[in-house]
Amino acid sequence: MKWLVRMLVGLIFIDFGLSMLAGSLSSIFEHHELALFSAVGILLLAVLRFSFFSYEDEYEIIHIDTRSLVFGFLESPRHRHYEFAKIILTDYKIDKGLLKHRLTLTVSSSSGDKKLRHFDLYFLSKDKQAYVENSLEQVLENNSKL
Repeated sequence: MKWLVRMLVGLIFIDFGLSMLAGSLSSIFEHHELALFSAVGILLLAVLRFSFFSYEDEYEIIHIDTRSLVFGFLESPRHRHYEFAKIILTDYKIDKGLLKHRLTLTVSSSSGDKKLRHFDLYFLSKDKQAYVENSLEQVLENNSKL
């Protein structure tokens, strides 16, 4: 989906560039409909908070990367990358909505508190979603044996 944002930004520049050309071609782009359409698309992606999601469960650590497609470059790395030991995972839940799924992880802290982490899952294929669910289920099963 990152290509979509880049394409929409490119269309804005193309629209303004073509409107500055001399001749009849510029009259087609004088009202900047293409730029307005692209701006609305970018705004829609920003409002709906479309984001990138990556999950890895190597060794004893779970790595989750999440980044907004539109404002991802403004986010600090602290808010984009989460990693924690598998042993502190106590529960997970996937809420299925119309446009997105939401993953909620419950982890225990060193002081015994429970902390919730929420992740939006956009455009995650069923295979990848099944991988995430199976992995988290396996981690919880292993944790219950300890």
